[in-house]
Amino acid sequence: MPRHIVVAVDGGAASAAALDWVVDRARSVDMHVEITTVVDIDWFPQTNADPVLLEHERIVDEAGKRIRFSGVSAEVSTTVQHARRLPGLEAASRRADLLVIGSHKTRGAVGLIHGTLPLAVAARTHCPLVVVPVDWRPGGARVVVGVDDETGGAAMAFAAAEAERERDTLVAVRAWDVPPLVNGAWEAMESPIEAFESSERAVLDRAVARLSAVHPGLPVEAILEYGRASVVLAQRAEGARLAVVGTHGRGRLAGLLLGSVSHDLLMNMPCPVAVVPSTEEPGLAAPTQPAAAEP
Repeated sequence: MPRHIVVAVDGGAASAAALDWVVDRARSVDMHVEITTVVDIDWFPQTNADPVLLEHERIVDEAGKRIRFSGVSAEVSTTVQHARRLPGLEAASRRADLLVIGSHKTRGAVGLIHGTLPLAVAARTHCPLVVVPVDWRPGGARVVVGVDDETGGAAMAFAAAEAERERDTLVAVRAWDVPPLVNGAWEAMESPIEAFESSERAVLDRAVARLSAVHPGLPVEAILEYGRASVVLAQRAEGARLAVVGTHGRGRLAGLLLGSVSHDLLMNMPCPVAVVPSTEEPGLAAPTQPAAAEP
């Protein structure tokens, strides 16, 4: 369970939503909240009276008051970092159990400008990252997690802990598709769709069984759905308390990869999204491609 939470603020509406999310979490988690802001290194102050530095100090001070006056018992500290935003937030993730940032990106927003920073941070974070949409309000009684072969293990563990903490239902979602028929590769199979679906169901069932063994009292709903993973997960996460996905991190999301489930969720934000870096341990090792029938 995360105890040291770092929340990044810039004085805007999105960081206010991130603060509110942290306050809501602090009602059920005993934690230390570090409020941080990053002063761009190009504006590095020359004197103690530098107006940019003073403004950043005011922002973190006001954010600290927002949490202290909320009535939660969390310990609060503030830091002002001198760095560019991305390296500064990456450094913050090294000392945190959980990093929280706000985002202006919602389903109603258009364009990429407000979605690029969360994507870049998600690619480099060293701890779980929660991105909170600017229009967030408390609510939801489900935690939705994407079940993925390579990164799903850490994400499912994080999601299960989150669901268990609030006595929510964990919804484990796995999307599947049939690879294109290339040069008659699947001609030997009598029913490729059924075979692929059966194989994917087995992967999901094994993942849920492993999770239930560790969290025997946690209600888990397993959903296998045909379609593009990012679309399926976004639809299932609508109105959820939290959506959780895994990532390899360290640049795997860099370059705004349109095929990335994490990317698509962060660009649409159906609810707060947690991006969990994979651990050193192997992920959900299981074949997803059925063997062709013998002739």
